[in-house]
Amino acid sequence: MKTTPYKIVRDGVLTRMGIDPAQPLLPSQGFALAEYLTSAAAFAWNFDEWPQITHTEQRIVLGEGFTEGAYTYEADYQGTVSYIGRAPQGSLFSEPLWRIKRVTTTADGQVLNIDTALDVPWDSRTTATYVEDSTNDPSDIIPYFPLVVAGKLPIGEVLAIYSDAPSETRITETYDFVTTAATVFITDERYAGGPVYVKFQLPVPKFTATAYSAATAYTAEDLVYHAPTGDCYEALLATTGNAPTNEEYWLRHRIPTFLADYLKTSALAETLAEDGQMDKSQFQLLRAEGLLLKLRDDIWLRKGEVRHYSAKFDYR
Repeated sequence: MKTTPYKIVRDGVLTRMGIDPAQPLLPSQGFALAEYLTSAAAFAWNFDEWPQITHTEQRIVLGEGFTEGAYTYEADYQGTVSYIGRAPQGSLFSEPLWRIKRVTTTADGQVLNIDTALDVPWDSRTTATYVEDSTNDPSDIIPYFPLVVAGKLPIGEVLAIYSDAPSETRITETYDFVTTAATVFITDERYAGGPVYVKFQLPVPKFTATAYSAATAYTAEDLVYHAPTGDCYEALLATTGNAPTNEEYWLRHRIPTFLADYLKTSALAETLAEDGQMDKSQFQLLRAEGLLLKLRDDIWLRKGEVRHYSAKFDYR
């Protein structure tokens, strides 16, 4: 996928505002632009299932001690709380043989906490005593795979997990799963081992005006701007002194080139609205929406399909 550096998109907004990008920005300007572009990216990401950012790849499922057929798995979803249980194959829900993970999220799916209860009945999952444990210890033997793996595309939102490579000529099973901040747990009792195929979107890019400093101690999810590459990066692990180009510690937030003009136009609309120029802002918002609709039309027309607001001519 062709990408455009964050600096080029940001400077494009500044140019449209009549500001020389070569001049230093006020901190408030830099952070406002980063916020506007982050919001625009999030909206564009969910506007359609863009083929440029939607992929299906094989992933190796981890979990030391996982033995095919040795355990049974159960999952229960109650609002923003998910229960993931594992017990020896053939165990009853009433037997105190279950190891249960309780995953608590916000309404939009952000993980708040992961707790563990040991040797309890599945029937008592809502009243059992849990101990906070935000890791997936190998002894838990709940099948999982990380969202970020070296040499693979980073995973943002997981859309489906398949037992085999999906095909138009073959029906494949889909597995139930739970996604945490860095991990995907397979919670389906039908899963019997081996690799899976994951349909996913690339992570929604996030931006900041905070410049990277080699002297700063960063924790996971911290965002920095790296001037040498002109892009923003998110820390995957706690790190100090490891440059953002080190993929072991940092995730690079890339802007797909096909969405760059939309991001510029949307961010410009936001800056105009902040300045009280509502008529100009509304005009730019309509332009931004038009850019997305045209991109979506182009995708469907390439598939040979017709949207209700598109035209197709047959010369036969």
